[in-house]
Amino acid sequence: MLKKLLIFFVSFLFLFFLFNNVIMPLYVKHSDTVKVPKVLGMNYIEAKKVFENAGLEIKQGDVKYDETAQIGVILDQNPPADEIVKNGRRIYVSISGGEQLTEVPILKGRSLRDAKFSLEQRGLKLGETVRKSSGELPEDFVLSQIIQPGSKIKRNSSIDLILSDGPSAGDLKVPEVTGKNLEEAKKIITENKLKVGKITYQTNNDLPPGQIIDQYPKFSKSANENTSVDLFVARKKVVVTQENEEETGADEKENTDKENDKAKPTETPNTNGKEKVKENPADITPEKKVEKKQTEPGTKKEENIKPKAEPNPTKDNNSQSPPK
Repeated sequence: MLKKLLIFFVSFLFLFFLFNNVIMPLYVKHSDTVKVPKVLGMNYIEAKKVFENAGLEIKQGDVKYDETAQIGVILDQNPPADEIVKNGRRIYVSISGGEQLTEVPILKGRSLRDAKFSLEQRGLKLGETVRKSSGELPEDFVLSQIIQPGSKIKRNSSIDLILSDGPSAGDLKVPEVTGKNLEEAKKIITENKLKVGKITYQTNNDLPPGQIIDQYPKFSKSANENTSVDLFVARKKVVVTQENEEETGADEKENTDKENDKAKPTETPNTNGKEKVKENPADITPEKKVEKKQTEPGTKKEENIKPKAEPNPTKDNNSQSPPK
């Protein structure tokens, strides 16, 4: 039994040695394999040609930023060089992106301080600045930038700017104050280096009192420093009802006075020598009117005139008795 085990063990070692040292090398030698070539330091186009000639396929992997390597240079490969692989194997390579780039931000319309801070956040620096008179933006605001926004440039690059030096004479713009209240309009005008001109109040029942109805010069017109801006302001609503009532009352009073004057009794002389008797025109009948007309002096018709009564000497003019 022991002899059989020993024979089996020796036979197993022999077969293993034969397979590992004779059969496998012959199989690998005659199989379709290739050694991976070294492409580090080459650019992508050159590396692609080398791999294609060796029967391998190249595949671009990630991009690594390296200030010491040019853009497109192979920095790494997988599998590494000199490794035995099957024919047609895909080889992954990492290429250099050169120095890391950053995007230029939008700086127009920002203050100088804000623009500088935005550049520093992206690893950029403020370059040279040129000042230009402009009424578009206040002083120390960016009018334009040399490198356009969205451009990709290297970090630590400088960006040159054109800054506003403020408006010059005649470059001021009239602000819009229509629709604002008077105090707010005055403040806006003075802040824009202009001055408040003539203020005209106009009655407008559709707008609140103190609101600006119109202005002259109009909005966005060019002006010099201290140019006057005239304002037209809505005033309080005018109540006309009371005035109409007063006028109506005066008219009614005048009409009443006229009617009272017409209704006053007229004075007629007393034919008996007595004091004048006041008669109300409303009490005069048509017969009395005819009689009165006939008794007027200077008329020719006197046949129907009643004889006048002789005056009473005792009652006329409060006469006194003759002296003794």
